Order: sequence, then structure tokens, then C-alpha cells
Amino acid sequence: MSYKSILTVWDGKKSSLSALRKAISLTVQAEGHLHIICPAYITILQTQAYPYMGFPENLNDQERSKAEQAVKELAAEAEKLANEDLIFYSIETAIINRDQLADLMSHTAKFCDLAVLPRPFGYGRTETDEKITESTLLASECPVLSVPAEDKSHKNAHAVIAWDGSEQSLRAVRAAMPLLREASNVDIVIVTNSKRAIQQAEVSSDIAVFLARHRVKVEVAILAKTSATVSDIILSHVLDVDASLIVMGGYGHSPLREFFFGGPTRNIMQNCNAPILLAH
Repeated sequence: MSYKSILTVWDGKKSSLSALRKAISLTVQAEGHLHIICPAYITILQTQAYPYMGFPENLNDQERSKAEQAVKELAAEAEKLANEDLIFYSIETAIINRDQLADLMSHTAKFCDLAVLPRPFGYGRTETDEKITESTLLASECPVLSVPAEDKSHKNAHAVIAWDGSEQSLRAVRAAMPLLREASNVDIVIVTNSKRAIQQAEVSSDIAVFLARHRVKVEVAILAKTSATVSDIILSHVLDVDASLIVMGGYGHSPLREFFFGGPTRNIMQNCNAPILLAH
């Protein structure tokens, strides 16, 4: 199993460069194909769906010319980077409403093995980036590798699996298998209280055996649930082992609920500097 069809987005931001380079690196490793979407934004009525049949009549020439020039420059930059590694790739330019880019990404991701996206939180990131990540993850059934601006190599990495026994967690482990096989160490981290420790240990043995059969070297860490949040406990372990990859299920609750009340997915993505592979 490998990622033969990979999707990414190049918006020209400095904080997006590491995601593009990661996508290229994974494509080289898998001898696969990379599809790069280069977007530029124009004002379009929300009732119009993508793809648009030409430009809206009320779009002024200046905005149209600016958008056309922007995607032309982005495509040239993406092509230059892709050609450095001699990979198979395609570039799609999208002159689109900012709020509708998420729909394009999620539709395209349905036919990909992995979407590699910039971390949606941090300097230079916007609400649009959050919508792209959430929509791609929830609507496409495609796993998402969220890459921070400062990325560590996935090769010979120390990976951490945030395991809670959920279907989302299992999907994430399956999706991450090509990366887990490359890791030097893999920790299965379970956060639980003392009353459930024995039960959780029994459950964790199943996933440990599954990974071992795939020749993945694993260790199980059952961490006590304290007054800290689950995400804080996981992040503390990530720092302790200097992990360079986290694998976890994405949005056990709805994104809206996690936005208002917090949740492991959102909290870890906001506060972790390692790439995170998510599946829903």
C-alpha cells in the first residue's frame, strides 16, 4: 500500500510551502501522481456552483485580470518545484469564490489516496484554510496530512498514534500505514482513568498486533487521565519523545461543537508542531 494519488493546494503563502514540499516528497517515495490546485479568489454569488460556466457578468475587468495573473504565477511556482524532483503531476488553476474552494478540494479528494494540506492554524492562516481542511476530511473520505509551516521529515520518524478505539482512529491508522512503516518508533498512546486501564490495555493489544503484522515496531503507552485535557496529555507525550508524526481520528464530534467547546482534534492541531495524519 502506498499513496499513488496525492492532492495538495498551493496558495503562495510561505506557511504553505512545507505542505507542498511534503506532498512532492511523498509522491517521489510512492512513484505516484501529485495533483496541485492553485486558487485565486473572485467575488461570486453563493448560488453559483463550481465549476463556473465562464466568469460572472458583473465581474470587473480589473478583478478578473488580477485573478488570472495570480493563478498563472502560482502554477509556474508549483511547476518549478515539482520539476525539481521529476515527479508525475498535474496542476489545476481555480479562479473561485473564497468560500467555495473547500467544495472543490473535497470533491477532488474523493479520488485521491491522501490530501496534504497546510496546517489551518497559525500565522497567515485564515478561516478559509479551516474550511478546506474540515471539508476535505469530512466530505471526501480521504485522509488528510496536516503539515505545519516548520516540518520535520517523516522518514525515520518517531510516530505517536492517539488511540481511543474509535472507528476514526482505526481509519487513521490504516491510512497512515505507509508512513508508520517508515517510522523508527511508533507509540500507541491511550489516555484513560485507573478504572478502565485494564480494559484499555486489552483493547490496545488488538491494534498493536495489527501493526506488528505489518512489520511496524510499536510500544503501548497507557497514560493516566488527570485534571489536564486529553489533548494536553497527548501533546505532553509528543514533546517527551520528540515525535515528528501524530496519527489520530479527526472530529469524533462535529466540527461546530469542537469549535465552541474545544476537542482533541482542534486543540492538538492548534498546539502541535508535528505533521498530523487525520481520518474521519
